[in-house]
Parts: sequence; structure tokens; C-alpha cells
Amino acid sequence: MPRPRTRTGALKDRLLSESISLLESGGAVAVTARRVASEAGTSTAAVYELFGDKAGLVRSIFYEGFERLAAELVAEAPCGDPYRDVVAMFDATRRFALRFPMLFEVMFARPFIEFEPGPKDFDAAAQIYTEVIRRVAALLDTGETDEVTVDAAHALVALDRGLLGSELSGVLGRSAASIERRRATAFETMIVGLRAKVVGS
Repeated sequence: MPRPRTRTGALKDRLLSESISLLESGGAVAVTARRVASEAGTSTAAVYELFGDKAGLVRSIFYEGFERLAAELVAEAPCGDPYRDVVAMFDATRRFALRFPMLFEVMFARPFIEFEPGPKDFDAAAQIYTEVIRRVAALLDTGETDEVTVDAAHALVALDRGLLGSELSGVLGRSAASIERRRATAFETMIVGLRAKVVGS
């Protein structure tokens, strides 16, 4: 009889889950093939067989982060008010970043020297990009392929990344109320400006 396969998709998922747990608890330095294998109850050989190398493991973490974030954004169903829909989307991103700060860093800050995303890797964010464009187009009453929509989407994402970076670094405010107030001020100011630009163009 052939031996049953032990290095399966289920093991790969477990290794990925343990990698993210180690990442969140100990940072990038905690994610080694040996520690990941130990936490998953398998061998380092299994890690290399299933992911290829350290870069392959980190690439899988990178993709998993975008899949999880996309699922949360899609679950944040539009309420019909374009302004609230855009803000709710970025609020969902914030909740994700606060819950998984190190995973968020892998997605956007490149803490692993073994992995530098290439052009194809950014396909991982395609679903998120589509959702952002859709909501910004509704906000500005513009087409999803219009230059102004794409530019506005990039500007809002950059604003959100900056706010999140400040919050995660502890410099956006000392209380939840002050942080939320400053986020609201930033988004309101930018959205008012974007809408004025569209009307005036």
C-alpha cells in the first residue's frame, strides 16, 4: 500500500497559521523554518517542501494578509451613503491593522529581507483595489476607470496608511477619542476637497 501523504494542504494551512501567530507574538525574527515547524508539530523539511524556501513562506504570509483584509472589506457591506461607505471601508482596514499589526507590516512595510514583492505579487491586492475604486467612484459620482477616481483612491489609501502608521507608532493620540477624532478630521477634509475638485473640474 502507498504511504499516506502527510505534507498536505491542511499541513500547509497549519504552517501558515503558525507563522502568522509567531509573527504577531515575536515579530519577523520569530518566523524561522525551525520554529514554524516546531509549532506545527512537523519538520523543517516539510516547511521547505511546501513553501520552497523562506521567501516562499513569507510570500504566502503576504498573500494571506491580503486575502484576510479583502474578506473583511467585502463583509463591510455598503449602507447606501457613499461617504459613510468609504469611511467604513477604511475603518475596517484600521481594525484589521490593529488586530494584526505585524501581518499588516508584512503587507506594506517589508520587514523580511528574504522577500521583496514583484509586480505579480501585487495581484494579491486586486480585490481590495477593486473595492476601493468602486466606493470612491460612488463617492465622487465618477466612473470606475476615470483618472480622477483612480487618483482619489490612491490619495485616500495613502492618507489611511499614514494615519495607521502614526497610530501604530503611538503618535496619533493618547486616547481612543482623540485618535478617532483626528482620523475623522483627516478623512472629512480630504473627501470634501476631492468632491470640490470634481465639481470644479
